[in-house]
Amino acid sequence: MVKPTSALDSTSAVALMDVLRDLAMQGKTIITSIHQPLSQIFQSFDQLILLADGKTIFMDKPCDVLPYFATMDMKIREQLKDAYLQNKIIGHVNTISNQLQSQYSLTAREYLLAEPSGNEGDLTNPDNVNLIPNKHESKWPIGFFSQMLILFSRVFLLTGKSQFTFLNFAQSLGLAVISGLCWLRMDFAENTIPDRSSFIFFLMTFWPLQTMMHGLLSFPFERAIIEKERASGSYRLSSYFVAKSLAEAPLKLVLPTLFLIIAYWMANINSNFGIFLAILVFQLLSILVAESLGLLLGAAFKNLQHAITVATVLLIGLMLVGGFFVRNLPHWLGVWGKWLSFFKYSYDACLQLQFKGGRIY
Repeated sequence: MVKPTSALDSTSAVALMDVLRDLAMQGKTIITSIHQPLSQIFQSFDQLILLADGKTIFMDKPCDVLPYFATMDMKIREQLKDAYLQNKIIGHVNTISNQLQSQYSLTAREYLLAEPSGNEGDLTNPDNVNLIPNKHESKWPIGFFSQMLILFSRVFLLTGKSQFTFLNFAQSLGLAVISGLCWLRMDFAENTIPDRSSFIFFLMTFWPLQTMMHGLLSFPFERAIIEKERASGSYRLSSYFVAKSLAEAPLKLVLPTLFLIIAYWMANINSNFGIFLAILVFQLLSILVAESLGLLLGAAFKNLQHAITVATVLLIGLMLVGGFFVRNLPHWLGVWGKWLSFFKYSYDACLQLQFKGGRIY
């Protein structure tokens, strides 16, 4: 791989190298070029090759870098560590380049003379695996499901870190308490019917809207990374999408569930636990539909502003034709438009659950 951490922030770069490290521990050979890595990444390498003017000046374990350059009167304080070391070397390339190259060439020749490789024509490893690639092999180094599992692990960890933050939990808990206080312990009376309907409306619109906007932002911010990894033939686009969908969907349902558990019982919507579970299912289904629309628009538009504009028009349009604000739509529009709104299905289903059963208001 060529500079896999380029254009990544420090957290993403470390996470990516952890995944590569795990692959290496499974017996895979990982070879990559990297530019000015973090100390944490630098120390994770098993073998290191440093180049100057296209020629090798060092090849050994990272822990041997400082002692090696110290032999050429290039003393660097231990506290400065690896990142400074690289900049220091780069700054002195013109003055020490010839010395480094000749020193490494001499060391390499001495090593080859002392440790002959035996049959240099043998192109098999100790396990008798042919090292010459087969021209008829698949384009992808591993299968679809293996790619999906690796990507699932990566997306799950990154999404979990971004989703389960203190700010997100505080937002969900705060909104749940405020909503519960606004609809606090409603009586089962006729005058509370509009309030109960408005609670269901808020429940079936707020979380789908928020989830759709989050889904809308998923691909635009990852597009550069995806294109780079796809160009290097790292994985199928289908395996990435399936892994992302499977990893993100459960995580994005946790906070809405927590919100409903608090607000529902504070508002005294219905004491029947089965109805609570049914309303929860309809809420989560509408959230998944909204997220799917967000992912679709985020992937379809390269310009984020264009995607947000289309998403806003689509959401407001679906809410209007769903009958929330206009009960008597024109016949030519209402006869078919209302069935396009996913808001309508979840809202109507929850209203039926709320007001069925012969309860008298």
